Amino acid sequence: MLKMTKTKLRALTKDQVSQFIRDGFVVVEDLLTGDEISALASRADLIASGKADHVSAGTVQLEKPFREGATDVKDQVMSTRKLAHIVPEDEILRAHANNSKIVDVIADLLDCDDITLYGDQLFMKPPHHGSAKEWHQDSASFKNIFPMDLVSAWAAIDDATIDNGCLWMVPGSHRWAVIPESSRPTIESQFGEEYPTIPVPLRSGSVSFHHSLTYHASGPNTTDTRRRGYATHYMRSTSINDQAIENAPSVTGFTHVRGRRFPDTVSDEVLEV
Repeated sequence: MLKMTKTKLRALTKDQVSQFIRDGFVVVEDLLTGDEISALASRADLIASGKADHVSAGTVQLEKPFREGATDVKDQVMSTRKLAHIVPEDEILRAHANNSKIVDVIADLLDCDDITLYGDQLFMKPPHHGSAKEWHQDSASFKNIFPMDLVSAWAAIDDATIDNGCLWMVPGSHRWAVIPESSRPTIESQFGEEYPTIPVPLRSGSVSFHHSLTYHASGPNTTDTRRRGYATHYMRSTSINDQAIENAPSVTGFTHVRGRRFPDTVSDEVLEV
């Protein structure tokens, strides 16, 4: 169970930490500068284009119509759905993951200065083709990491609106534990009055932080504008990677971010970059 931080706050107010504890997410407006966002945007497009020789080609996933050949790829950048686990290969994205403005917020929310990066994802959400992402919990995917107490920082590269596919959250859902896939239709049928869902629009440069058990989704992009976002997922360095868990994502090594490292934990499995 999340509790109020015991250490001195580094970046957030007590009210912001209280909101995160209550709702499972909190937004920090205008956290990143225009220069920082421009660096992310240009690097995202370079990698999505397939022209970044330093990044593995397998990191790029196209939107479904392009991936399955139903629609011809005329512009790979505008056909890309997402890119994943790029931090170990790219210095610009690694600098973002280590940005003290973001990591200080993570430290406040985890109440810990020993922090390891689980992984990262660039979401491109191109105009008209950007697909929706169904309701889910990150820890249902990161199911080999214990405790299930990670925090994701979702940075808006472009303005994220309801029409172009911003995130939606279910406040308080981080207290539900992991919802089995078979139970999700029942839960989702009660969205509305029983379980309110709220949009989380963001200005470019703002960052939303959510718990790994928070139920969230994003809509399709039905506009002429892009909706790029960059998510970095953090955990305490004392977390455990249970390699006996079946069907867990294959993440080859984690990334040390801040503080101490500990034997027989995720921080003992970091890549040296």
